[in-house]
Amino acid sequence: MMTEQRTKKVAGKGSQPEAEVEVLYVHPSKQGLNFTANSGMGRPYGLIPVGLPALVNLLRQQGILVRGVSHPLEVQLNPSFNLKKWLASHRRAKVVLIDMHWYEHCFGAVDTARAVKAALPDAWTIFGGLSASGFAREIMEQFEVVDFVIRGDAEKPLTSLVRLLLDGYDPESLRANLREIPNLTYRDQEEIVENPLTYTATSEDLDSLDFVDLSFLEHHRAYFVHEYIVTDLARARERIDTSPYLGRWITTARGCKFNCSYCGGGRSAHKRLANRVGLVVRSPEKVVEDLSRLEKMGVIQASMTYDIAEISEDYWRELFDRIRRGGVKIGIYNEFFQMPDAAFVEEFARTVPREHSCLAVSPLSGNEKVRRLNGKHYSNQELFDLLEVLSRNRVYLFVYFSLNLPGETQETFEETIELAQAVYEFYPNSLLKILNTVHTIDPLAPMNVNAEKFGIQSSMKSFKDYYLYCFNTQFSDPTARTDLYRGFVLDEPGDRSVEAMANRWDRERTGKEISWWPIPPSW
Repeated sequence: MMTEQRTKKVAGKGSQPEAEVEVLYVHPSKQGLNFTANSGMGRPYGLIPVGLPALVNLLRQQGILVRGVSHPLEVQLNPSFNLKKWLASHRRAKVVLIDMHWYEHCFGAVDTARAVKAALPDAWTIFGGLSASGFAREIMEQFEVVDFVIRGDAEKPLTSLVRLLLDGYDPESLRANLREIPNLTYRDQEEIVENPLTYTATSEDLDSLDFVDLSFLEHHRAYFVHEYIVTDLARARERIDTSPYLGRWITTARGCKFNCSYCGGGRSAHKRLANRVGLVVRSPEKVVEDLSRLEKMGVIQASMTYDIAEISEDYWRELFDRIRRGGVKIGIYNEFFQMPDAAFVEEFARTVPREHSCLAVSPLSGNEKVRRLNGKHYSNQELFDLLEVLSRNRVYLFVYFSLNLPGETQETFEETIELAQAVYEFYPNSLLKILNTVHTIDPLAPMNVNAEKFGIQSSMKSFKDYYLYCFNTQFSDPTARTDLYRGFVLDEPGDRSVEAMANRWDRERTGKEISWWPIPPSW
């Protein structure tokens, strides 16, 4: 009955007063309530998890009015924005969703939950995402401001939980009903209850979801700028002047075939966090429908969450064929997990508008043994064979290295310098961006779970470790270029100095006429 009443209220939702919103969503800043723009703070990590819009839209399809806000975006648009006041202005909200997908939000998400309880003391807080899933029990044990954590895939658990919380309940019926919700972690008085991880989304589930509509988000037009992978910066700036609709990430699949050392979203992590085995793929038909919708909105680039070249040849051929037959003209960003077929590049180049499209490859190291240790299984020669095809087709290219992964020493890093120099000399510089990163250890990355296999010692394992890491790295800091706060060192740390390697990279790129050769200067 109450669901029917909500549906009737939302029927004219365009004119609904803010006070009638029942569910709120907040994307937290890394820094939590402390975040201020242009004040020496590091990155707030403003990217919203790609599956979040689908979850919110699932609730909206059931007649539940939802309003959302990206805290870092609002602060950047209006330095006087106050999250507590925004929350308090929705006085009838009973449920607040907070994502904790990336470990960089471990402090900020909890701090956001504190703000919710201060502004809306009777509202329930629900966490979700990879990091929340991996640390669910610890979060519930240590932070009473978090009421629920949904582990793994959240579509069915979230809709069941939100309906239960909104429809009214007595304590006994609430307890009985909570036991029936899969993937849910919650408190029953003093006990932490972890319901079995029995819901995993299927391809049919993913195909039924709306990943595109962001209209529930405050200032959603401005948000699209966050998701554009820059190809031609000057052209992008011209486009921003006329339309902010630049880029969106699009779900192509969940899960992964691979288990790269540094990635907390690989094959083993998905098995542990979501009980997922292998890939769960969205159909080419549904992906192209999303691309078409985005193009009609004025979006100029869509980024693929999973390497479409790795799904299968049948998959990417059908995808490109549907794009061409549908007359869809939208840029595409795709990162190769391994080496693609040359035919993929040819099809890509003749299908997409290349001025807003780009491909990326991650050799990580110039040393092939180090590369294999960390999950990339191709030679330098195979890399240059790919570069030749890409260059011939005039494709924008990102090349990603990392200077502190397991196995890399100052000696092997010289091979990375040599490879980067060779790429720079071979590839058209106007189409090339080279990026080198300093990695922090991911909670469920193989190199953390099996540190001894990778010759490292990990110092970040628990939720509290990551919570304190996030709290201690809120500001831009020169120590970003050292081992401090990276969460791991080599078993024989004398083999390298991360700071010396970063400085060596900087010396090599000095004077190069290329748009990016940086080590990120801040957190």
